[in-house]
Amino acid sequence: MTAQPLPTTDAPSETDSTPESGSDSESTDRSVATATGIDELLALLSDEYACRILCALDDEPLSADDLVARCEMSRPTVYRRLEQLIDAGIVDAQPASSTDGHHKREFRRTLGGLSVRICEDGLDGTVHSTHTH
Repeated sequence: MTAQPLPTTDAPSETDSTPESGSDSESTDRSVATATGIDELLALLSDEYACRILCALDDEPLSADDLVARCEMSRPTVYRRLEQLIDAGIVDAQPASSTDGHHKREFRRTLGGLSVRICEDGLDGTVHSTHTH
């Protein structure tokens, strides 16, 4: 099963808060545009395996092999969750150098925070990313 990309807008809504002080000056915020989008994001963030991967990526970028070992998960589970996290825009994949000649990727968490607001028509959310490229 492939996760559908979460609907987002590039422009922050007028009710978005600014990132907390001390955050990366290049961080970008994006609004989750629909209740369905925020529901899907919250469901992903409440998934035990996705949370374990995000916690493992807290300190440094890691390869899928490193995530399998650190998170004590099967390779297919790690790759499925990584795909969902990348589709949601909260994990980024970058090519990594490899001494054995194989093409590998390193994964880094780009989720800096999440703001959720209760509105008359449901939930509204803003994803605070911490892009460091």
